[in-house]
This record gives sequence, C-alpha cells and structure tokens, in this order.
Amino acid sequence: MTDEKSKKDPGENEDSPKEPAKEQKSEGSRLKSEDSSQKTVGRSQKPEEKKSSSSDNKKKKNTEKKPSLTQKEIDKLIVENVDLKVMNQEYQSNFLLLAAEFENFKKRINKDQLRTKELYKENMLANLLPVLDDIDRALQHHEDDDTAKGFTMIRIKLLSYLESYNVKPFESVGEEFDPEKHNAMLTRADENEKDNIILEEFEKGYMIDNKVLRHAKVIVNIIE
Repeated sequence: MTDEKSKKDPGENEDSPKEPAKEQKSEGSRLKSEDSSQKTVGRSQKPEEKKSSSSDNKKKKNTEKKPSLTQKEIDKLIVENVDLKVMNQEYQSNFLLLAAEFENFKKRINKDQLRTKELYKENMLANLLPVLDDIDRALQHHEDDDTAKGFTMIRIKLLSYLESYNVKPFESVGEEFDPEKHNAMLTRADENEKDNIILEEFEKGYMIDNKVLRHAKVIVNIIE
C-alpha cells in the first residue's frame, strides 16, 4: 500500500507545477497581442498625422501675404481699365446706331412692300378700265335692243367689282380744268362758256381712294 501511494505522489507532484507555466504562456501571448494592436494603432495614426500636418502647411501658405503690386503696375492697370471703358462705350454706341439703322431698314422694306402691292392692284384695276370704255361705246350704238341689255348687265357687274376696291369714276364736263385729274386733248373757244372749263370728255377718269387711277381725256374751253 505504501508503495502505491509513493508511486502516485510523484505523479501528483509533477502535475502541480505545470499549471502556472500554462498561465505564464497565456499571459505572454496576451501581452504580444496587446503590443501588436498598439503597433497597428500607431501605424494607423501616422497617415492622419501626415494629413493634418499637410493641411496645416497649406493653411500657413494661404495665410502668408502675397507680394504687393508696384506703383507702375497699378498705374498700368488703371490706364488699361480706362481704355477698356472707352472701347466699351464705342461698342455700345456702334451697336445702338446699327440697331437704329436696322429698324429703319425694316420700316423701309415694309413700306416698299406695301407700295408694291398697291401698285400691282392699281395696275390690275387700270387694265380693266379699257374694257369698261368699250362697253360704253357699244351701248352708244345699241341702246334699245337685246345686245344693250347684255352689255348693261356686264357693265353693272364690272362697276360693282371696281367699287369693291374703291374705284369710282368722276365727272369732268362743266368742271374747271385740273391738270392733276385731266388730260387736255383739244382746246375750243366758246364764248358762251367760262374760260378753262371742260366742254367734252373723250375718256372718263377714275379715282381709287383719294388718288387718280386714270386721268380723264377732255376738251378745254380757252377764250383768247
């Protein structure tokens, strides 16, 4: 019995010192891990420190005073500014002149276009007047027959068409001669009538609005 106990005791004595060794190993590994974490933290902090230092340097550079301009440079800038103001005023005046000329050009073009339209209308209507003259001559030879009725109907329609454009005939016989409205084809001396009075009318005159579309061809009484 004593031998067995003696055999067991040494085993027990051998196991007991092993436990503190394990604890020492765990403590060493913990210390190593703490050291490594501190190193990584230190490494991670280094770029931030560099960034902060670079930003500080930039701020210092910005806060540094820039070199001031010399008096010659200031005078040169003042002269250039004055020249630019003068050029700007010239450009503005030229622009205003061109704008005014362009507006006048547009007005002149519009006026010319309206005048061209008026002339075209007047020429078109004036070309219808000889047809009306032929109808009037035909009615002088055919007064009471069926042909006269047809000519009369055509004449009425033609006159209504001309009146739609404000074209109307004007009377000349018995009126005083007006060179703005009449063309004197012949002269005659009739003491029973006043001087410069229209005696006969060869061709009737017509007005469009307040203008003469066609002058009347007349015989004027001239007493010497």
